[in-house]
Amino acid sequence: MVTLKYHAMNSKTVISVILPVRNESASLPALLASLAQQDFPPQNFEIILADSRSTDNTRDIVQHFVSESFVSVKLVDNPGIRSGPGRNAGIRAASGEFVLFIDGHCVIPSPNLLRDTVSLFQQTQADCLCRPQPLIAPSGSAFGSAVAAVRASLLGHGRDSLIYAMDYSGFVDPASSGAAYRRSVFDTIGVYDERFDACEDVELNTRFHKEGLKAYTDPRLAVFYQPRTTLSSFTRQMIRYGRGRLRLMLKHPDCISAGQLAPAILVIWIVVATLAMFFVPELSWLRWAFVTPVVFYVAAVLLSSIHLARKSGASLLYMAPIIYCAIHLGLGFGILAEGIQHARSLLAGNFPRKAIEVPECNRVQER
Repeated sequence: MVTLKYHAMNSKTVISVILPVRNESASLPALLASLAQQDFPPQNFEIILADSRSTDNTRDIVQHFVSESFVSVKLVDNPGIRSGPGRNAGIRAASGEFVLFIDGHCVIPSPNLLRDTVSLFQQTQADCLCRPQPLIAPSGSAFGSAVAAVRASLLGHGRDSLIYAMDYSGFVDPASSGAAYRRSVFDTIGVYDERFDACEDVELNTRFHKEGLKAYTDPRLAVFYQPRTTLSSFTRQMIRYGRGRLRLMLKHPDCISAGQLAPAILVIWIVVATLAMFFVPELSWLRWAFVTPVVFYVAAVLLSSIHLARKSGASLLYMAPIIYCAIHLGLGFGILAEGIQHARSLLAGNFPRKAIEVPECNRVQER
């Protein structure tokens, strides 16, 4: 692990913290307060909030923070609503040498996040810094706590993902966890592809990796995310992630793998196995060829749920299987839905567009 030393840069803006937000009134005050309380010279960083036309009092919260903070605050408009356009708006307004992205519903556990970020950039000479992003921010609900436990489990997230790796530091492929960049990186690889409603960060990091740039991860940079608190919102999130995953594979075919397609294969297999139960003779080998893998999947889910229940509480025994199914089937449905939509577009002669060029974002407010 790198021993950190921060070299100050007088009154120059060293790091720009970009927060894409939309209706974040519940979590934004605490997040802004934790940034204001960072052990880092206030004249050396700025906070840029890219607001996606919030309909709650998010902008009022920002106004109040501006009136009391010694940190430079910029509020920019994000008419594109999605996270990708918001991040791009923040990049264009940023004046720091380094750019750090934090979502509005996160918790910063360390008062040294900014100091450690700049120190690691300076000492590793990395172009991107990655971080753990576990779903352990307080959610206030039993379901949210269950989601956090399931997503962190062996069966709950991709094996190539580093977002739960709280005990590893070193140079890595940034695909799943890149979150801070040298500002110059965007001049080299471009900004976020705004066609993506999810996985826009993975797509950017894929381009980053192909360019041969260096990425480093360290647990001291961890930011805690808040899990979804209802089954419906969590399932919609997984479906959206599935759609983004297929868009990523269509744009970068070298990202296609059995692991990426596994949720879609699972959904198809369950449908075929269900049909086989009704239309294939009971003693036929074909029936069991389709049904047996589904049985093994169910067994794996139940065994993992039992393990979680023993470790984190009895409620996981009945909540975890539901959440596992929401993850795997939600991703699968999302991949298939995006695939069907893409096929229809091709049949209609609507070929994929090039990456959207985003106009310069005007600063709405600056202090």
